[in-house]
This record gives sequence, C-alpha cells and structure tokens, in this order.
Amino acid sequence: MADSRNSTTIAGIPSFPFRTFSDLQQAVADDKVNVGVDPLAAAEWADRCSTGIKRSFVASLSILLIVLAISSVAGAVWLRDYWLLASVPAMAAAFYFSHPASPYHKWVTVAGAAGIAVFVDLLVNGLLTAAVVAAYAVLTFAAVRAAGFISDSGYRKHLLASEADFIAAYTARSCNIRDNKTKKVYSAPTTH
Repeated sequence: MADSRNSTTIAGIPSFPFRTFSDLQQAVADDKVNVGVDPLAAAEWADRCSTGIKRSFVASLSILLIVLAISSVAGAVWLRDYWLLASVPAMAAAFYFSHPASPYHKWVTVAGAAGIAVFVDLLVNGLLTAAVVAAYAVLTFAAVRAAGFISDSGYRKHLLASEADFIAAYTARSCNIRDNKTKKVYSAPTTH
C-alpha cells in the first residue's frame, strides 16, 4: 500500500476521492466538495504567510481587543461603575470559547448571535452597565471569528493553489475533504 506522506500527487494518496488535483479544484469550484482546514494550522500559516490588508486587518482586530479591555477598566474607574470590570472576564470567556477550534464552537455561535439580542434587551430596559458588558463580549466574539475566518479562507485558498502544499496539509491532517452530497469526510489516516 502506498504511503501518502511520500506522495507527490494526490493520485498517490490511498482512498482519496479524486484522481488529479485539477479534479479536486473543479469539484470545489462546482461546490461538490468543501475543503475543511484545521483552524490552528490556518492561524500558523496566516502568521507566516499573510501580507498586506489581511495581515493588517487581523492585527487591528487584536489591537481592538486590547483597547477594549483597557477602556473597560478605565471606564470603570473614571465612572466609578465597578461593575464594568466584569467586561474583562466576559471578554476573556468570549475569546476562549469563540475560537473556531473550541469544542463548543457551534454553541458559542448561537450564544454570540443571542448576545446581540441580550445587548439590545438590556439597553432597551435601561440596564446600561450590563448592556456594555454584553457588548464587550459580543465584540470580542465577532473579532475572534472574523480573524479566524480570514485565516481559514486564506489557508484554504492557498492549499487549493498548490498540490504539494495540499498533500502536505492533508497527510498532516491539517485539512480534509467533505462531500456536500453524501456528507462523507475524507481525511488522511492517523499514524502511530
């Protein structure tokens, strides 16, 4: 049996659903399959390879989170509304759970969307401090998800442009293929 780690073309990968890389590219273009990527591998790739606007945007999202945390502490002290300090742990929780690699990411997506409704409800009912804490959490959620989306989509696009890099990522289990019709997921076998 062929060892997929030494393959130079996807034809050498056992049980791979496509004979050629161009077949895979066409199937993705026709929306027959999706390429799923490991968010941590995508973030590492983005850190090494992203340039220009995308890199600047992701960096600005990180800076935004730092500015938000500082402003919540400064606001709490300046306004003497120490409940605003709850924004910092709310942001930390939103940051931790909203990462796409989190095992709770689907539930956090629902909570993030519900957070907007909670913010509006608190604001309409005059609970301004609680609304601000909710807003900090929702902004953190949105920033982390936006950065993850940019990294994931850039990595996916890169993998679909380079057969060698696709093979390396596939055999390292940093990406997989999902058939949109059958929902079957194809991934490299684990090595022990």
